[in-house]
Amino acid sequence: MKKFVLAPFLAALAMFLWGFVYWGAPHLLPYKALQRVSDDGATAEAIGKLFPATGAYLLPSPLLGEQKMNELALRGPSVEVHITKEGYGGAEMGKIMAIGFAHNFVIALLLAIMLTGLSKAFKFWTCRVKFCAFLGLLVMIGELSPAIWWHHSLGWTFANAFYVFVLLTIAGLVLAKFVTPKEPAAEA
Repeated sequence: MKKFVLAPFLAALAMFLWGFVYWGAPHLLPYKALQRVSDDGATAEAIGKLFPATGAYLLPSPLLGEQKMNELALRGPSVEVHITKEGYGGAEMGKIMAIGFAHNFVIALLLAIMLTGLSKAFKFWTCRVKFCAFLGLLVMIGELSPAIWWHHSLGWTFANAFYVFVLLTIAGLVLAKFVTPKEPAAEA
């Protein structure tokens, strides 16, 4: 029970707090990677007219065919837009926070299951934490792929990837206290 409910809950809580600090403080790393437009309201209105529905748009679009897409890609600019036509805030933020916490819980639960399966190899707390941190580093490196393949800003992509690295390391710090190897039964 402690391993698969309490430990993931506490790890999810620690991860949630990390997210609250990291994403809630505009002077920290992630927001330093963003660019500003001269008028957010007018720009949002213009974008709302250009993109007809909620969803993801990639320009130049691969749906144009390879030749046209390559022609437009050479000319530039390229952009990936994720647009939500409906506003959000207020009570909606509570729902978003709850879904985010549940997401963290699932990540922590999966890490706990992994650590349980590998626990014989992780006799010491530090070994278990290092495993989670290394896993976080691996995922962080994988998270850099949008900057390589989709032309996302390296600064913004790195800010997101760094967040995931620290997130998994924090989960490991908590989970490693609960997910410990069982001592072999003494033979009679």
